Amino acid sequence: MKNQIKLGLIDDESLALDRLNYFISGIPGYHVEFAETNPLDGLRLASQKICDILITDVQMEKLNGLLISEQMEELGVPVILCTAHEEFAIPGIDLSVAGYLVKPVNFLKLKKLLEKVSRKQNLLKETPHEKSKDYFLVEDYASFGYTKVAFSSLYYVEQKQNYSLFHAPPNIYKQRSTLQSVEIMLPELTFVRVQKSFLVNITKLEKILHKEIILDNGIVIPLGDSYKDQLLNAYKLFNRP
Repeated sequence: MKNQIKLGLIDDESLALDRLNYFISGIPGYHVEFAETNPLDGLRLASQKICDILITDVQMEKLNGLLISEQMEELGVPVILCTAHEEFAIPGIDLSVAGYLVKPVNFLKLKKLLEKVSRKQNLLKETPHEKSKDYFLVEDYASFGYTKVAFSSLYYVEQKQNYSLFHAPPNIYKQRSTLQSVEIMLPELTFVRVQKSFLVNITKLEKILHKEIILDNGIVIPLGDSYKDQLLNAYKLFNRP
């Protein structure tokens, strides 16, 4: 199959690699370029940029997956952390990690995350239906279902520990996820990171100050120094005629 998206897999547990390989074989458009139980060998291959996306375990004997993520960040290769320890998602927030999967990996969550990362990297072409999509689904853990939330109603997303809080006044929706995985599913030109724990809808901006921003409903959100230029550029691009 032409134009397949190439994946690299690193996990020092061979059974975990076998599970990922099996699931990926059932997802059209994706191909496992390499699967390594030795993280040093995996890092060497990934550093050659022979994969479009890297999926790596975190806690490995020879090399920690977070260190691999740091290396891949410099090379511009998106990384998905795959771990049995959810607490590793929190350090991942400080890195440019595309998302994380909790072991044992769920097929549907793997497929959904791969598609989001691929789309974010312009590796996967959107269908006409996806281009016109104006909402997203937030997991509702109380009812074991999903709540439909319109992009236009969402003011900002806040990360608190292992949870993302979606502020769509008068409602706040809570989902167990990282801000990286949330960022992937939101429109890139509309939702911008303004601090490591906050994503904002720039259509709701009222003021951009030195250390904070003010939304049109009066909510004040901290503005990180390292995110200020990114916000200003996105705002100018969004409002360009």
